[in-house]
Amino acid sequence: MIETYAIRRPEAQESPIARQIREDLGIDVARCLECGKCTGGCSYAAGFDYTPRKIIQLVKLGEFDKLLSLDALWTCLSCQLCVDRCPSGINIPRIMDYLRARAHRANSNITHKNIEKFYEIMLSDIKNRGRISETIMMIKYNLAIKNLFANASFGKKLFLKGKLKFFSPRTHNIKTIQPLFRRLSEKDGQA
Repeated sequence: MIETYAIRRPEAQESPIARQIREDLGIDVARCLECGKCTGGCSYAAGFDYTPRKIIQLVKLGEFDKLLSLDALWTCLSCQLCVDRCPSGINIPRIMDYLRARAHRANSNITHKNIEKFYEIMLSDIKNRGRISETIMMIKYNLAIKNLFANASFGKKLFLKGKLKFFSPRTHNIKTIQPLFRRLSEKDGQA
């Protein structure tokens, strides 16, 4: 069953989550025309439990608990195609990042726990190395989910095609990355 929502009228009140997004990110979801171009341009909309347009509708309606439990938060590729297609310039990937962080802090009920585990490992790799080392990240992930050979055949194909290096170099100046994570930790402590 597909859920549908009414278009938000200008006289309708702004939901608390829409207000937080506007204040924290400077993104006004009330500008959404509900044209669906974001969903039409989305690289992975077919794999989402809710499309980008529906997610913006949920924000407008203030469906905070539902938003924090979406699998789409964890599977969004942040490819920016939705932003490129949006006539109002709404940065949906930034909203997804914001909601993902809120869901993580709230320990919300995520259907696929391995998605969150992958996200944590990826961020840890960025924090420690400044960039992602796909091979090391894949090994850490497989250890975390207790399935050492989960991606072995796929990894082997990538490696043989030269698309996957065993080690990726660290960023030249890791000191530029570390303050970003410190600021996020400090902000989390305030929330």
